Amino acid sequence: MSWQTRLGYWLTGTTHSLLFRIQNASHAEKIKTVVSPPPIFLLGFWRSGTTLLHELFCCDPRFGYPSTYACLNPSHFLLTEESVRKQRKGQEQTRRQMDDMRYSWISPQEDEFALLALGAPSAYEALIAPLLMRDTRALLDLCRQPQEQQERWSKALTYFIQLLTIQQGKTMVLKSPPHGFRLPLLASMFPQARYVVIERNPYEVFASNLKLWRTLLDMYSLEVVQPEDIEKFVLEAYVLHEEVLAEGARQLNARPLARVRYEELVADPIGEMARLYSELELEDFDKVQPQVEQYAKSVAGHKRNRFLLSPAQKQRVDAAWRDAIRAKGYHWCDEYVTVA
Repeated sequence: MSWQTRLGYWLTGTTHSLLFRIQNASHAEKIKTVVSPPPIFLLGFWRSGTTLLHELFCCDPRFGYPSTYACLNPSHFLLTEESVRKQRKGQEQTRRQMDDMRYSWISPQEDEFALLALGAPSAYEALIAPLLMRDTRALLDLCRQPQEQQERWSKALTYFIQLLTIQQGKTMVLKSPPHGFRLPLLASMFPQARYVVIERNPYEVFASNLKLWRTLLDMYSLEVVQPEDIEKFVLEAYVLHEEVLAEGARQLNARPLARVRYEELVADPIGEMARLYSELELEDFDKVQPQVEQYAKSVAGHKRNRFLLSPAQKQRVDAAWRDAIRAKGYHWCDEYVTVA
């Protein structure tokens, strides 16, 4: 790494640290007194459709959400985001490399990036150091980590939600695939929260995850990672996700937990969102339906990726995920995944 690069990192880190202190000092009283409404958590394994679900919920102006800008700049977004929103570049959209979905600085975003930037334990540490992926449970299952790590994560999430509440004064809709691995902890932290779990055909999820992790690791990794390491991680992570979700769902008891399939959400976004509002005991979906319809029309032309798996890969998915595939009633989807 060149000295220019090291200097750039140092200057960036110093600036963020300074702005973090200014943000905390200027909002100290509000941070102490703010009361955040119980959030709505959107859960689902990576590539299950959480982004689409998030965008649909965020059509409701009664709900708030962390923007891309806030998630990448949690140390100072209360000071700086408004100016970005007023600029044209805040509205400019780009496309995600893994699925061609559009997003901008002001789009709803995954709060995991904010937690990572705030120093909380995060699965995304593996994007820099992928050797962490070799111990799937240690990386993903926060409930099995030391109490100190759990408290550090809990404080970071609570703090970020406080900042978002100060900024927007609304019920937050949060989505982050790693949150599914933390449902038991979330249930204890937010006893009045609402939860939605989205599912998608596991074969498509597997193939799409291989592309996702390969793309992100090629961009950020400081270590060499082999394709078989990524595949092993995805297979183990999915099983763990199902295990921890089931454990967390039992702890929720009668609290609102709704489920939706990605395939059904794409086919009938209005009907599925109306059902979710009803099951979550959210009122007045009819008032937000026009906004949901407008967004659904804007993404109706999106083309889903097609994937290719080897026969050996399909056999490994069948072996590792057989119980989950059967329990969910899914079958091989040759429309989007081909074996060759």
